This record gives sequence, structure tokens and C-alpha cells, in this order.
Amino acid sequence: MKSDLDIGDFIIENRASLQEWGDLIAAAIGDKHGDSFKVPATPRVKDPDSARKKQLKKQYANPVVDMTDLVGVRFVVLTSDELGPILETIETSDCWNHKQTRDPNAEARENPATFGYQSHHYELRPTNGAQWCCEVQVRTLLQHTMAELSHDAIYKSPIPVPSQAERLVARSIALMETTDELMCMAMDTIRTAQAPFEAMRKEALVQASSVGGAGADLLDDLFEAYPESITFEGLAEFRDFIRSRSYILERIASRKGRGVFAFPASTLLVYWLAFKHPRSTSRHWPYPGSVRDLEMIYSDLGIGR
Repeated sequence: MKSDLDIGDFIIENRASLQEWGDLIAAAIGDKHGDSFKVPATPRVKDPDSARKKQLKKQYANPVVDMTDLVGVRFVVLTSDELGPILETIETSDCWNHKQTRDPNAEARENPATFGYQSHHYELRPTNGAQWCCEVQVRTLLQHTMAELSHDAIYKSPIPVPSQAERLVARSIALMETTDELMCMAMDTIRTAQAPFEAMRKEALVQASSVGGAGADLLDDLFEAYPESITFEGLAEFRDFIRSRSYILERIASRKGRGVFAFPASTLLVYWLAFKHPRSTSRHWPYPGSVRDLEMIYSDLGIGR
């Protein structure tokens, strides 16, 4: 490929193939991590005129190979502790050859007193065939906000940027790092607090598998009504309670489709709560329209309210 090739014409002629390459990358990463994306990961083929301008400014021996952003896609997550799994997918996939061109963690180690642009950058190329490149950026939502600001106001500015403005941006990035650290700590605390509730949800679904394995829709209401009962110790008690009383599943199956019994996984938890704390379960019952169902559960257990 000659250096005098018009890269804009090349993009126009190969737009569909470039878009397909970007879409493949976005889909491969999105299938695994899409739930954590805070901004749509939409691949973008480079504007032909923008590519021509870039070609004028740089000496490319082969612009099709050397221009690394003919297509690009960005993955944005909430906090920095969500970056690792995406980076691992990029670096271990056999769908492409990768090269990391920016690593903010390494840059911070080399220049610990400097606060600048932060984003993981990769160049991804097909393992065979075409040699064009997709530039992938992976960053947090805060990093994305700062990158957009600095890109438009500083990097793309046609006039000199006042040093005071650069200093203010650096201070903002320093504050951003602190904010991200606090957000990560907050999310970790939340996940720790939620862990027994999620474990109970999974266990209830497993125990309800013989009667359809569903019906977890009421669990959030029950968790809110009886939070003190949902612990890892309680999880083991719940499991043993259900396994030792097979008749409970039979009763649920015979009444399935009626009231709370239409939600087997949730109903199993009600049986355990009613057995463990009969008075408080009745007192804090969140479904006044299904008091009769609760009475049937107490009757099945042979206990009074």
C-alpha cells in the first residue's frame, strides 16, 4: 500500500468492512460485560475528511496499517474496579491480536506526581486477513467525562491553552481519582451487605427447582420486611429446613397459581420465616391481600400466629 494513497477514499470504499470489524469487537466484549456499560458501546468508523487531515500531518508509510483509529469503540463503566475484567477479555481473546498503547496505571507509577488523561487504549487487529486496526478505549464514567472535557477544550483547541486552565484540569483529575476510590469503597460495602440476600435468592430458586424453579418475584419485598433474618447463618438453616420437610414443596405444588403460592421460591422463604419467627412474620407481613395464604402456611407448619 503506497504512502500517497488517499485514506479518505479508502475509508469510503471499505466502510462496511471497517464497521463490521468494530461491531465484532463490540459484540465480543459486550456479550461478557455489557451489563456494566454506562455508555452505549457503539463502534464508529473514522470520518474520511478527518482521516485525510491526519494523513497530512503525519508521515505514514502505509496509512491503512499505520492509522490505528480507522474504526474505534469505547467501553465506559462506573468505577475503576470494573475495568479489570474487560481488560482481561481484551488481552486473552483469540479473536484478535492486541497491543496496549496506553496504561494509566503504568503512567501513574512512572509519574506519580502528575495527573493527566486516563484511559486504557488498545489496538486490535484481525488475526488473519486485513491489517486495519480498531482503537479500543476502556475507562470509567468519571474518566470519560474528564476526557471529553480535556479533548474538546485542550487537546483539540486551535489556540494556546492558558496554563491556569491546564492546572485546573489536573486538579480535577486528582479529585476524580479520590472520588473513584471512595465510590469503589462504597460499592464494595454495598456488595458485602447484599451478599447474603443474593445468596438466599439463589438458594431459594435452587430449592424451588422441583416445582418450577421460579417465583423469586416477591423476595425483594420479603428481604425488606425481614432483613435481620437474612444472613449466611440463616442461609444454612433455610436450606436444612426445606430439605427436611419435603411436604412443603408438595403443598406449594398443589396450590401453585394461587396467591403467594404462585411464587414458589418466595413462598419457601415465607415457610422458613414463619417457622423461625412466627409472631414477627405475621406482624410485618407485607401482603395484606394475602393474609389467608399466610394462615395456610402456619397451618401447614402446625404453629399458631
